[in-house]
Amino acid sequence: MEKDEGGGPMRPGKKRKKKNRETKLHLTFDESKRVDFLTGFRKRKNERKEKAKKDNERILKEARAKVKQKARDEKKKKLESIMEQFEKLKQSGKDDLTKFESEKQVFEDENTTVTVAAIDI
Repeated sequence: MEKDEGGGPMRPGKKRKKKNRETKLHLTFDESKRVDFLTGFRKRKNERKEKAKKDNERILKEARAKVKQKARDEKKKKLESIMEQFEKLKQSGKDDLTKFESEKQVFEDENTTVTVAAIDI
C-alpha cells in the first residue's frame, strides 16, 4: 500500500488533506511556574482561609459597632424621656418637686458625696 503525506495508508479514491502544522497552537511550559502551580495548592488554600478569616473579623467588628451604637441611642432616648418628665414635673408645681426633694438620700464619704433620688417613670 502507498502512504500519503500524512503518514497513513492510502485508500483508493480518497486524498488525505495535508496536516496544518504552521498555524497550530504550540504550548510551552515555564517549568518554574509549573512547579509553583503544582506545589502551591496549600499556599493558595491558606490564603483563601486567611482572607475569609479577615472578612469575618471585619463583619463581626461592624456588627459589634452597630450594637453599641444602638445601645447608645436607646440610652440617649431614655435620658431625654426622663429629662422631659422632669421638666414637666418642674413646671407642674412645687408639690411634686418637694416630694422629689424629700425622697433624696445623701451619702458622704471621705472623697465623694453621692445623692440618690427616686424617680417614678
